[in-house]
Amino acid sequence: MCGIAGIYNLSGKPKAESEKLVRQMTDSIAHRGPDDEGFFIDDKIALGHRRLSILDLSEAGHQPMFSQDKNLVIVFNGEIYNYKEIAEELKTEGYQFKSGSDTEVILASYDKWGKGCLEKFNGMWAFAIYNIKNSTLFCARDRLGVKPFYYYKDENAFIFASEIKAILEYQDVKKTPNDQIIYDFLAHGFSDHTEETFFKGIKQLLPGHYLEIQNWKLEISQYWDLDPDKKLELTDQQAINNFKELFEDSIKLRLRADVAVGSCLSGGLDSSSIVATANNLLRQDKSSAKSLGERQKTFSSVYEREEFKKANEKQYIDKVIQQTEVEPHFIEPNPLNLWQNLQELAWSQDEPFGSTSIYAQWNVFKLAKENKIKVMLDGQGADEMMAGYLGIFGTYLYELFRQGNWGMMFREIREFRAKHPDISLATIGRNFGFTMSQALPKSIFEWFFKKTRNTKFLDEKFVEKNYHAFKLPGYYKNLLKDYSYWSVKNVSLPSLLHWEDRNSMIHSIESRVPFLDYRLVEYIFALPDNQIIRDGVTKYILREAMRDLLPEEIYNRQDKVGFATPEEIWFKKYVRSQLEEIINSDSFKSRKYFNWPKLKEYFDEVMAGKRKFDFTIWRWISLEMWMRKFID
Repeated sequence: MCGIAGIYNLSGKPKAESEKLVRQMTDSIAHRGPDDEGFFIDDKIALGHRRLSILDLSEAGHQPMFSQDKNLVIVFNGEIYNYKEIAEELKTEGYQFKSGSDTEVILASYDKWGKGCLEKFNGMWAFAIYNIKNSTLFCARDRLGVKPFYYYKDENAFIFASEIKAILEYQDVKKTPNDQIIYDFLAHGFSDHTEETFFKGIKQLLPGHYLEIQNWKLEISQYWDLDPDKKLELTDQQAINNFKELFEDSIKLRLRADVAVGSCLSGGLDSSSIVATANNLLRQDKSSAKSLGERQKTFSSVYEREEFKKANEKQYIDKVIQQTEVEPHFIEPNPLNLWQNLQELAWSQDEPFGSTSIYAQWNVFKLAKENKIKVMLDGQGADEMMAGYLGIFGTYLYELFRQGNWGMMFREIREFRAKHPDISLATIGRNFGFTMSQALPKSIFEWFFKKTRNTKFLDEKFVEKNYHAFKLPGYYKNLLKDYSYWSVKNVSLPSLLHWEDRNSMIHSIESRVPFLDYRLVEYIFALPDNQIIRDGVTKYILREAMRDLLPEEIYNRQDKVGFATPEEIWFKKYVRSQLEEIINSDSFKSRKYFNWPKLKEYFDEVMAGKRKFDFTIWRWISLEMWMRKFID
């Protein structure tokens, strides 16, 4: 796990100039790799690397790394979890290895199979391989986009890096806000949903894509996607057994490390499933889980004070601890520290972020670092794949309605009401309406979409110039699958992975996400809907698979919190004056994005309890802090 940077000269920049720039770029992301640094410079390319040593801690894992014939050179960020198996296959082809690193396996795989090597890898990666002989640059990002890859291209150079701040070291980059992305963020809460970033001209290589530059020509191609025609028809028990096998193998692979591995534990179903499965592996075979140590270490954010009880999951965390006998570690984020850390948080994320829950996660990784943990397991992806957010239940109901399966639809409504008595039907009604609107003529759909957005606090001209509607992709011809696919590929998961990467790497920690093993993702999307949602309960297959490993209170848990913060109480009671100071500041008032009188009215009504609290206010604050840190 590392930080990478590079400059591919398109118009013959002086070698010394490129070397100076790539060193500045790697310095800006030194937190991603505090253990080592390395560079390769020639007349056409400059490559930089910051190393966080996870596999083969010796100098043999140093990067940039060269192929056996010295023709290929690589900088790599990530982990190829099945590198041992690939190495054994390559040895039968005559390849020899000098290190125990996965980086050397990538080089040999590319030498053997070319771009086809990507199909061999199980892991997370963003890497660049330069062919010295023919001056070709090949860059790739993992299937689900766990690891970041940003780039900027003008007539002089192609610049790439693990984080945007490194690209901003290039003086020719204009720090221009991308108004379309800002609108999507303010109106919908979307970020990382396209190749565009908040900086105009700086893009990200999309998940499951690679790029090549040869003869000064840039080409981008997709190498992986889910297959909508892949469908499995299995009994419940077969489906559960297969899931357990894939999930356990995913975790076993992600425990491969030459350093200590810990786990995030929020008390929810997803993180608890990882902790329990990893612990089971440790009990069965200590050699396969030796990176966990004698006892698995877990890290959690908790809120002990009574006024914060809605965000506190310690009662659930304690149940998992009792069942697994792990070694727990706790931290309690507080609003005043949030304000003290806000500048650092904004800088680490590079772009605005959607809620203060990011700060809770930031604290958990901080705690892990203090306990000398270098790798953490976390539960991202399960909600998006297995309908974990209760709103998506409305999409499932409409799909049943569309299929004419009304009997099951009414039965699911009845079961949902029984199991979620505190959840308003409006929660699922919004998704039902959005999904139903997909069949409307384009003009009516766009009118409906616009009317359901709360954009009164935005400037009218800004809205009119940047407004556009979002539709489901229609990839699966099944609305539940299409919504889940949209969540994984565009709406939810990409931003969660962005925040996770920056929160972990700012503390020099590698985060691994077992639910996003591509084999598990492909398997889940091939299952029928009723093995994902059943009897008013989401994540059916995961719950059943974990029945023997988790306490009933966890595998049967219906609510969802995660690494949350008591944001509403924080804002109203503890940092209201700081919020008001930002909103009333001259810089905020001067932004072209807001209708300030309406915004202030909205803010005052929320603070007075006349409007329902949501994440809208934080988006304004986060955008303003980003503008001050990166643009102004």
